[in-house]
Amino acid sequence: MSAANRDPLPFEHPDEFDIRRPDVRHHVGFGYGAHQCLGQNLARAELEIAYRTLLQRIPTLRLAVPVEQLDLKTDSQIFGLHSLPVTQ
Repeated sequence: MSAANRDPLPFEHPDEFDIRRPDVRHHVGFGYGAHQCLGQNLARAELEIAYRTLLQRIPTLRLAVPVEQLDLKTDSQIFGLHSLPVTQ
């Protein structure tokens, strides 16, 4: 499962975080086919609303460290960041 979104054929530079990645809809983070997560549409809507609202309320929000220094959480099936230091 952890290698599914790291295939270089559909994902150019798969191990790099790129929020503007053009092929983002091809990920399998919510499963695929008959094994799709039932809550994926709600999760996507929540994330879109939360990020949009956050950036509208704090438009000067920026990373406090270079991207390379972010502490990635790769020690479980749920990936993400251990922390996300930001500044205004």
